[in-house]
Parts: sequence; structure tokens; C-alpha cells
Amino acid sequence: MTGIDHLDVRLLRAFLAVAQERNFTRAAAGLFLSQQAVSSRIRALEADLKVQLFARTTRSVELTAAGAVFRDHMGPVLAALDQAYAAARDAEAAGHGVIRIGHTPSAACRLLPEAAALWDQRGQNVQLRNVEHSEKSLRDALLDGSVELGVGLTVRGSPQGLGARVLGREPLGAVVGEQHPLARSGRAGPRDLSAWEWLCWPRSEFPAHWTAADELARSLRPVPRLKEVWMSLAYPVLTRSDAVMLQPASYADHLPRGLVWLPVESPAVLEYTALWNPSALTPLLELVVDTLAESAGHLRGPS
Repeated sequence: MTGIDHLDVRLLRAFLAVAQERNFTRAAAGLFLSQQAVSSRIRALEADLKVQLFARTTRSVELTAAGAVFRDHMGPVLAALDQAYAAARDAEAAGHGVIRIGHTPSAACRLLPEAAALWDQRGQNVQLRNVEHSEKSLRDALLDGSVELGVGLTVRGSPQGLGARVLGREPLGAVVGEQHPLARSGRAGPRDLSAWEWLCWPRSEFPAHWTAADELARSLRPVPRLKEVWMSLAYPVLTRSDAVMLQPASYADHLPRGLVWLPVESPAVLEYTALWNPSALTPLLELVVDTLAESAGHLRGPS
């Protein structure tokens, strides 16, 4: 038996949280655990791996060389594990006329629900199985046949020959904590955002979203600092800090308590795109794409 055969996923999630935050207290808050529980999990993981993952002092927490390597490998592994659970649940649906849709997180807020409502209104017998992906893993899932259709913001076709169709556009806004100085204004201009740190999904998994934020940031003076953070950790950080996070308007009605979405004057606009493998294109799939395009036309701001 190798060490990985009995690794506890809870230990791995605690490790990634501390690696992201470089602080046990903030990591614990993001995981809704006590600091003692997070520290215990890190010690258990280090004992299991027989390596030191963090160099701790009274003032800082830093990754060791081994910890940095483990972080770089383990983030994608946990994301793949989450996707494997979802894929297993959907496996039985394959071959029975069900469309498996892979989507980035933003599509699940309004685009997919609005499309489902249209199908129901028209009595169309469309059965969908949804699996959440990052931009990167969505392309991989289309190429290996895990999903028949991919939907998300800022995704594009690839050199491997995926078909693509722009469905519609949606403006970016700023998500801030309700105590943030900008929250009281009700809206913000791009230059109003330049004084604050910007949180952004990890560049390796959401490269197009990162590029859109980076291009906007570089057009401002001073240039705001971008920090990569996984979605599960971003919201707790926003509620207790003055950071901001650019998110599409669909998120406005799906934020946890303590956060608000602000429209941005002259906002950057992102495109919803559908992707598919041409070898999997069927009349039913074309119908789904047409309905998604109709639904995306309604996405102009918060509902």
C-alpha cells in the first residue's frame, strides 16, 4: 500500500487553504473550522507524507520547497476528483439521449437555468446532465468525450478543432464586502477599483478570465495587484478585507450574505461561448445551442 491509498481528502483541502492564505487563522475561517482543527490536519498530513510542508514562525507561514511542489500537483488533483464524482453519477446517462454539458461556474448562475425554463415552457424533452469545470478542464472534457457540450464565459475554441459559437455577452462588475468603502456608492468606475487588491480565479485553470482582468488592471493607474485564489476561499477573504473581485452580472443574485455586486461604469464585457467536438454534433445538440443563445440574449445585468 502506498501513502496515497489512505490520504484523507479533508487534510488535502486544509493544506491548500493554508498554502493559499499563508495564515492558519484565515484558512480556518474559509473552511469554517477552528484554527486548532486546521493545524491538526496539517500535522497529520505532514506525518503521513513524512515531509515538512510549511516553515512556521511567530510572524509568518511559508511553503517549503516540498510544500510548493505538493501544492502545484494537488490543486488540479482535487479538482479532478470533484469532477470524477460528478462524472460517475452521470455515466449511466451516456448513450440514452442525454446531453452532458460541461460548464464554467458562471454559466450555472443564470444562463443554464434560463435555458431550462425555455425548454420546459415549450414542452421540449431535453434532458441535461451538468458538470462544473474550469476553462482548462472543459476543453479536455470535450476532447475526451466526457461531455458533449461546453458552456462558459471567455472560453474559446482550441487548435484541436473544437467547434465554437458566441452565445451572448455579459458585463463584469465588482464583488466587494458590504463594509467595503465602495459598497456605499452602489456602483464604481474602473479607476475607483485601482486602489484595491483584485482577487482572480487561478490563472492556470481560468486563463481567459485572468487575461480579461489583467488587461483591465494594466489600463489603470495605479495598476492594482492581482491575487490568484480559488472560489471557495475568495468569498471569505472578500467579507473581511478591502479586496475586490471582478465577476459577471449573473453572480449578483447568487452571492453569500455579506457581499454585494456593483455595476462598473464602462465595464469590460465577456462573451458566453458554446464549444463542442464536431464529431459529437447532433440535431439535439444544435437545438440546445440555439436555446442557450436565445437565453444568453437576456443577460444584460442582474435579474
